Amino acid sequence: MLSAQQRAQAEAARDCGKDAARASISLADQVAVYDRPLTNGPLGPLATPGQKAAATGGADARPKRPLPSPLAVRAEGTSRPAVFAPLIDRAARAHDIDPLLLHAIARVESRHKPDAISHAGAHGMMQVIVPTARRFGVDGAKNLHDPQTNLDVSARYLKTLQRRFGNDLPLVLAAYNAGEGAVEKYGRQIPPYRETQGYVRKVISEYELLRRISVRRDAALSAHASAEPAL
Repeated sequence: MLSAQQRAQAEAARDCGKDAARASISLADQVAVYDRPLTNGPLGPLATPGQKAAATGGADARPKRPLPSPLAVRAEGTSRPAVFAPLIDRAARAHDIDPLLLHAIARVESRHKPDAISHAGAHGMMQVIVPTARRFGVDGAKNLHDPQTNLDVSARYLKTLQRRFGNDLPLVLAAYNAGEGAVEKYGRQIPPYRETQGYVRKVISEYELLRRISVRRDAALSAHASAEPAL
């Protein structure tokens, strides 16, 4: 199960997207979060030096040139979270979910790789299985390797889980990993599966890391703005 510290972190981040204002981190902020090649999270560096050129946008985190297209990234066989930030932002806003939560799940599930396939037959960036996709009108594994389709199905499923488990983020994540039935079977608790318990810990840790970076960056920008002389 989650440690006391991880449970406290989960409590602080419990709502998946109930408050739209808290889920409104900008696209530029999402890109800036990944402009940190030396930042280590539970899964290692958030970015690599090669990613920085694509992700960075200067002091205000606004890209100075268009980001590479997702199709170009797929052709290179690389995984660049900043490149997929526009698609994640679109899915997050469409379904009122914190985009940083979608980033955290994508990172744990596949390292943001749209062509990923798990041993259990989960597909795409958010590792969606075909039966789940069918629930939301998407047929065929091939469609799940389209990043926007995959993200949309995942976000819709997360909102379904959120409604079922009452904004309890650890349970939502456990159900996303192990299935709704498994969470219900164990009395609406995280199932005693090593994989599921590890998955919940990793996503929450990654999510909290991204949130901390975002908050620190906002504070730094505010301090910089207040220090500038008035015209």
